[in-house]
Amino acid sequence: MFFAEVTFLMRNGLRLKPAERQPPLRATVMIRDSDRDKNNSGRNLVEVMLFEHWGLAQARSAGRMSDPVILPFKGAGFLLSGIELDPQQVGGEPRMLEHRQVWHVVPAERQGSE
Repeated sequence: MFFAEVTFLMRNGLRLKPAERQPPLRATVMIRDSDRDKNNSGRNLVEVMLFEHWGLAQARSAGRMSDPVILPFKGAGFLLSGIELDPQQVGGEPRMLEHRQVWHVVPAERQGSE
């Protein structure tokens, strides 16, 4: 785990223009293995999850992607690309949509109660 400022560069598989991007999210980045017997993909996965902190002991999930790949990037931090899982109702039934996602990740120092 590490702390970082993360900017989402895509939404629903579409690249965002710089003016459409939200300010960087300050979050804890956690990378973990997901056993095929405990997920619905039927295969082992590597997942990257973001947790946004709200106070001393509270955090909420702020993003998740599977099959991450570090992309070449000129500048601070690095680009992380993968598949974003997006639970939706499609035709009245719960479905899991998968979109390509790219995050710009800049490792940062933790401050105060973050």
